[in-house]
This record gives sequence, structure tokens and C-alpha cells, in this order.
Amino acid sequence: MSEHIVVAQPVDDDGLRRVRDLVGPGRVDCIAPCGPDERLPAALARTATVLFADQLPAGVEDLTALRWLQLGSAGYAQLAGAPLRPDVAVTNASGVNDIPIAEWCLLMMLTLRRRLPAMLAEQRARRWNRAAAFQAELRGGRVGFVGYGNVGQEAARLARSAGLEIWTLTRSAPGPRTGRFDPLDRPASDWPEPDRAFGFDRGAEFYAGLDYLVVATPSTSSTRGLVDAAALAALPSHAVLLNPARAHIVDEPALRDALVSGGIAGAALDTHYRSPLAADDPVWELPNTVITPHVSGSTGSTYFLPRLWDLFHRNLTRRLAGEPLLNLIDPADLELGR
Repeated sequence: MSEHIVVAQPVDDDGLRRVRDLVGPGRVDCIAPCGPDERLPAALARTATVLFADQLPAGVEDLTALRWLQLGSAGYAQLAGAPLRPDVAVTNASGVNDIPIAEWCLLMMLTLRRRLPAMLAEQRARRWNRAAAFQAELRGGRVGFVGYGNVGQEAARLARSAGLEIWTLTRSAPGPRTGRFDPLDRPASDWPEPDRAFGFDRGAEFYAGLDYLVVATPSTSSTRGLVDAAALAALPSHAVLLNPARAHIVDEPALRDALVSGGIAGAALDTHYRSPLAADDPVWELPNTVITPHVSGSTGSTYFLPRLWDLFHRNLTRRLAGEPLLNLIDPADLELGR
């Protein structure tokens, strides 16, 4: 199979070398990342069979030879409404960020459980405060995941190692993730089976039993506002919410009301309704809320690009061998403008 690969994505030198070794000289063109309003150079647009990019460039109808789009992100909401042909396979970068996001979740559970922000405030005030609230433990608690894909399962592994019980809320029964990228190459059978699994018809029961709620589902039209006022009201008042996924999965006014009123004990938010968060946004001032600027996936770490290019290399190897691609997105989930 003769391929012309266009990379509009930051480059990992070793990864690029391995890709070029697969397809031969003159088959890979690297350009600066394209924004959604920018077009590929005409000469590349006409002949590119594979595009490796974070964004789908403008003029997608010009990409007449395109057969596969490898996204550099786990999310794919940026493709909503795009006139991408149905014969173009789309794969995302799910799995590349799972380890750092899972670590962020564990960090935030510890931060909120041990009330680290309040402890640091006591330090700044030079108060020697040994309150019991600063001495709580994770072990014996219960964490629930809304969505149980790669990120949820990776976070569940760490949570279980800390002694937490695992609950899940999913549309279909959770199970091993097959056909997905795992940088650690674990077998699909090595998955953290939840202690209890709930369908959406039992959401109130799920929320009511939690100490920690982790939002771990993709952002689509069907998940927007999924964690709504009723869900937040069902959480115990001591529970905390962690959102490393997408802000709009959680109802914004309902979340702020719950945090201000004490309906829930706190939140850790890595994704936001407006990004970057405005300096005058009142969420900055919430004493029970930890704000991080969309860094849970650690895309700036030394591990990110090698993992991303490892995924691309594995998928390219599969494509050349006629094997199914990893992280293939169901066309029904893409919400394309076809």
C-alpha cells in the first residue's frame, strides 16, 4: 500500500524515524500544526492518504485521497459538523494521557480529602493546627466513575491500590477495553473490574453512595449536562467531584450552587466552561475548589510525544498489514456534518 502521510503535529524525532522506516523515503511530510481555519498546502491536500493532526484543517473536501485521520488528542469534539467522508477512518489518542490523568485524580482525591488548601492556609498564617479534618484517609472510601473507558480504568487501578471501592455508571455493561492503545501493553483481561456497576436507570443510587465522583466520559451531545442538578443533589454532602474530562458534561450553574451551598464538599476542575478561565471568574475564589489549567493529561511532559508517536507507529503498522486500527472511533459518535 502506497501512503502519503502528512503530519501537522509536534514531532518526536525517534517516532518520526520509525514511521519513515515503515513507509520509505519521500512518503512523510511534516508541517506546522494547522488551526481549524487553515488549509493544508494544495499539493499535500491532493495526495495525503493519512493525516496525523490535532485539528481537522479547513477545506476537508479538498482531501480527496484521505483514508485515515489520526488525532493527536483523546477528545474529538473538534470534528463535530465536519464534512468528513464516511470512508475516512478516524482514530483518537486515547491511552496516551491515561497515566498522568489517573495520577491527577489520585492527587486531587488526596488533596481534597486531607484538605490540603486549608492546611496550606494555616501554614501561611503560621498556625499549628492538628485538626482531625487534616488527618482523614482515602482507604475504605468509595469512588464512582461516570464513564469507564481508558481514563476511568487507569484511575480505578490507582484508586483500588489506595484501598478505595470502585463503582461505575455507564450506558452499557463495563468490560475489558479491546482494540485500544495501552502504552504499558497490558492484556485486555488485566482490567479493574468494578465492585458495583450501575446503568443510567439507577443513577440516583449510584451518586448517593459515593465519596468521590470522577467524570471520565467523552464530551458528546448525549453527555452534555449529564451530571446535572439532580445528580449533584443526590451526592452526599461530604462527597467531592473531580472533572479531568470536559467541563460541559457537568451542569455549570448546578455545580456552582452545590459548591457554594455546601451541597458537596468540594471539587477539582481541570476543564472549564471558558478557557482560559477569566481572572474575574468567581470559581477562582471558591475555597473548596482546586483549579488546574487543563494539565491533567501532562501534554507538556517528556513522556507525551513518545507515547503519541508510538500509538501512530503501531496504527500505521496495522494499516500497512491490513489489520484493525487501535482507538477507532465509531462513526455514530463523531457527529459529523455529512
